[in-house]
Amino acid sequence: MEGFEIFIYICLGVTLLFAISSIILRRIFPEKNGKYLGIGFAGLLIISIVIIIISFFVGGWSGMGYGLIGISIFIGTIFGGILNIVIKYFFDRSNN
Repeated sequence: MEGFEIFIYICLGVTLLFAISSIILRRIFPEKNGKYLGIGFAGLLIISIVIIIISFFVGGWSGMGYGLIGISIFIGTIFGGILNIVIKYFFDRSNN
């Protein structure tokens, strides 16, 4: 199954992007970071769902590739959201 590790890299990249952006936004905009992260989270979810839907219309191997990319982005977004909740829990806990 050579070549499929790119989907794992996409998933990890989206997760790291979301986690790093949450840490940076938490330091720059401590009072508004939830708003910006919510917009980013919703945007990534919408993008991944649109890519998955487009993959049904493309067909063939290309459509399957688009579907896997969409699923990788979706999984990375979900993991990033979970990681953001964990980071928020530990940052809020250490401030109290």
